[in-house]
Amino acid sequence: MKVSFACTRLLVNDWKACLNFYKNVMEFETLVENEHEGYAEFKVADMRFELFRRQEMAQMIRNSHKPPLAECQDPVALIFTVHDLDEECQRLQHQGVQLVTTPTSNPNYSIKTVYLRDPDKNLIGLFQPLA
Repeated sequence: MKVSFACTRLLVNDWKACLNFYKNVMEFETLVENEHEGYAEFKVADMRFELFRRQEMAQMIRNSHKPPLAECQDPVALIFTVHDLDEECQRLQHQGVQLVTTPTSNPNYSIKTVYLRDPDKNLIGLFQPLA
């Protein structure tokens, strides 16, 4: 099978809050914003990142009769590279974002990381390469 990367699609319950978070807090460039269909598309560096209402996706694949996921450990983490992690942490905290961890250097991987959550509680990692 020959494939190429299309996008990352995040299925969310609170589409409006997540749209606001990725558009205004994370400052991702908005390409499409369709509240009626519960869909948004962003340009993030050289990739596409999409939000889609979880219920619409469940109806599309005909499994809306199944219960939503039970609370458990995180099934996915969105990882983004930033230029200045400390600056981004300050900016995010100024906007009321609670960090899950403090910025931590990991010399084994030559990165500095921090974790936070979007309004739907999806885990987000911000990484800065160590020089």
